Amino acid sequence: MNLIVKAAVAATLAVTVAGCNQSMNMSQSTPQQLNTTNANSRIYIGSLSCNVGGSTGYVLASSKSLDCVFLNKDGTESAQYTGSIDKVGIDIGYTKAVHTIWRVYSLGNIRGPNNLGGTYVGEQGTAAAGSQAGGNWIYGGSGGEVGMLASGVIQDAGYNLAAGIAAMTIRLKQ
Repeated sequence: MNLIVKAAVAATLAVTVAGCNQSMNMSQSTPQQLNTTNANSRIYIGSLSCNVGGSTGYVLASSKSLDCVFLNKDGTESAQYTGSIDKVGIDIGYTKAVHTIWRVYSLGNIRGPNNLGGTYVGEQGTAAAGSQAGGNWIYGGSGGEVGMLASGVIQDAGYNLAAGIAAMTIRLKQ
């Protein structure tokens, strides 16, 4: 039951923040800008900045490699991660390698930069025709306590239409 409550809170958070994004400038913020904007939040813990490999969608699935850096909201600690994001659903077209930034929220005790490793699942919906925009939120990690929400519009992303479920797995680089 506790997992259901956390998932509901994560979904509510994603919808609320996504609604706020609609009224803001949709260009992608830097990790430092996100951290400054969210400095007073009790659940925001930092930003995960990822280089995402390009791919070609195969109608029902795609997979992209990730190389990421987490920066805590104070800007004093960071950690490097590697992994992949796999999508199941409609995924037609191709995307170039892009850079995306996730807002990271903790719904529990996970707070340190070295504790984000794990698998996350959630909603993924994007459209790209030169620029890429969409709504991406994921939830999971160690103990299922972390929620992430993609931030902004990515320029020169390719040509693609995707909607479905995303699973992102990241692990701490040694």
